[in-house]
Amino acid sequence: MKRILASAVLILVLGGVDARAGLDVRFGAEVPVGDDADLYFSISSRYFDRDQRVVEDWGRRCFRDPDDLAVALFLSRHCDQDPEYFFSLRQQGVGWFEISNRCRVPVDVYFMPLDRDPGPPYGKAYGHWKKHRHDRKYAMRLDDADIRNLVAVRMAHEYYGVSVEEAMRWRSSGHDVRRVMAGEYRKRHAEQGNRGKGGDDRGRDDRDDDGRSDDKDRKGHKEHKGDKDKGGHDDNGRSGKDK
Repeated sequence: MKRILASAVLILVLGGVDARAGLDVRFGAEVPVGDDADLYFSISSRYFDRDQRVVEDWGRRCFRDPDDLAVALFLSRHCDQDPEYFFSLRQQGVGWFEISNRCRVPVDVYFMPLDRDPGPPYGKAYGHWKKHRHDRKYAMRLDDADIRNLVAVRMAHEYYGVSVEEAMRWRSSGHDVRRVMAGEYRKRHAEQGNRGKGGDDRGRDDRDDDGRSDDKDRKGHKEHKGDKDKGGHDDNGRSGKDK
């Protein structure tokens, strides 16, 4: 019976990824697509199943670093403590892994099965985990960078339903989790109705190239400019009077 329960727990920890995969939705015009902070708070609220006002409060008041906000919300999901508790310890200089240990969060929750060595910056942590995960005498250590990277990868993997390897590539770009999550959201949703609500330049470029604008004056202006417009310099919606 104990073996069955232990197996079930392991499945939930390592196999629970599929249960949370593909949480991504389009929030609509109420979330300004051009604002990384607001977009990240909305994504985090959905992913961590927290009220958005609470997430925003923690993000603006306690954890201004988006990576640390993700870690705090992640740990809060796995124990009975709120981010205020983590913020207090961080102010005392306590590392994320020590906080994780104090909350009795198992190290396995940070890792997801991979078929091959992921390489830097994940290879060292994954190598120690695979080698010593069943050795109860081995005291594994993860530094703050490891924790931030692993949480960011799990968040991207589970929220957008991409492979772990793909999520690792996104993170390896050097961007923080806010930019990674917001950037991918724009790629998927900015062209689905938010162009006029702060959408990215790519969405506006596609609109102009497809000829969807009915603004005849703007069209005439583009023809008048000739070769100067071949690079799409009119994507900001300038009219003839702006010349």
